[in-house]
Amino acid sequence: MLQQWLRRLKRIRVRSVLTISAFLALAACVFAATLHFSRHRQAAALALAAPTLDALPVIPENMRWGFAIDEFHLFETTLKSGDVLGEILMREGLSYPEVHSIVENCKGKFNITSMRMGKSLNFLSREQGQQPDYMVYEPSPYEYIVFHLKEPYEVEVVKRDVVTKIVSASGVLETSFWQALMDNGLSDELADGMIDVLASSVDFYHQKQGDRFKVVFEQHYVEGEPVGTGKIIAALYERDDKDFYAFNFEKPGEKSNYFDYDGHPARKAFLKSPLKYSRISSRYNLHRLHPILGYHKAHLGTDYAAPRGTPIMAVADGIVVEATRRGGNGIFVKLRHDAIYQTQYLHMSGIAKGVRPGTRVVQGQTIGYVGSTGLATGPHVCFRFWKNGREVDHLRLNLPQPEPIKGEVLEAFNVVRDSLILMLDKVPYRLHADIARQQEVPEDIQRAEP
Repeated sequence: MLQQWLRRLKRIRVRSVLTISAFLALAACVFAATLHFSRHRQAAALALAAPTLDALPVIPENMRWGFAIDEFHLFETTLKSGDVLGEILMREGLSYPEVHSIVENCKGKFNITSMRMGKSLNFLSREQGQQPDYMVYEPSPYEYIVFHLKEPYEVEVVKRDVVTKIVSASGVLETSFWQALMDNGLSDELADGMIDVLASSVDFYHQKQGDRFKVVFEQHYVEGEPVGTGKIIAALYERDDKDFYAFNFEKPGEKSNYFDYDGHPARKAFLKSPLKYSRISSRYNLHRLHPILGYHKAHLGTDYAAPRGTPIMAVADGIVVEATRRGGNGIFVKLRHDAIYQTQYLHMSGIAKGVRPGTRVVQGQTIGYVGSTGLATGPHVCFRFWKNGREVDHLRLNLPQPEPIKGEVLEAFNVVRDSLILMLDKVPYRLHADIARQQEVPEDIQRAEP
């Protein structure tokens, strides 16, 4: 049985297993929900989620993973394609039965097959040249796993304490939105979040120099260092003197939690694209010259070019109708969203785990990965859209929109919205040269009440 495990480890794939722990943010939301939309509902939540940097724990320099590193000899090895953990451990002096004991003790605690190429295995031994006493693996900044390499071969999963602080950032597009975020030291994770909550109102495929943005969000700290972002609290994108907003507003019993200035859900019923970062390489065209077949053939979809392996998202909630490989379509997934609309995603390199006919998916969920299977000249996704059984150009459709907030809930939303606009107003626009990473929201903004 161990041999089967060793063989499986040879198929280690690069997968993102980042699990964000946002206890303070969750506590704020739970607390807010009990206030029944009072005037101070979300302001109270923001106050709870805003500890000061002075409160961040200080870790002694010689301490790492709970060990006094000075007392150990530390060496590491980087996981590469084809590496087998069992073989690595046996090279370090462990026997076959000892490796088996470690594997058994992992059950219910940590999935060894989730280890990723490029990550390090950190070995600690009390004497240089001797068999190591411990091995430490860090799947993410939020946790680490300690493997005891001596009896009783215990395996410990240690969750690090996470402190959440409210911070802000801004930028001006000198080249592109993506470049403005990266130039200013902002993370991919924050970029994903901003595009997610603003994509329905901002056309990110037609960016303009001079466009500007502001964002207030939660920053996670572990041992005093920033490690990831939590939820976006408020975002503003300005183009041609027109403002596009997205506000976080927890509405009990509802899936939508981001809304525009007027209380319309920021996430529309259908996303404009199945990819977050891409370019349109071929539009819907009834008379396109096929690049492989060499003759004019109707192109009933929109092609989005992107690197192989880029996640492909469901543009709306739906049920999987097909998830297979067939002919020139290559590997594809087809979704039914309701009695009127269906979508299809072609030329995938692979289908996401758990996506099969009959399963339900939600908007933004990864259903597959960009590839070039079937009749394709390069990596892209051909996105097809059906309305009442007929393929149409989705970019020209007036798609249905979800219902806006109404009544007393709208009144409560307006209070929260005005408070969040006050936050954004205190964040100055600055060029890349003016920004030193992220600007902390001043205390008076954090505590602001309507």
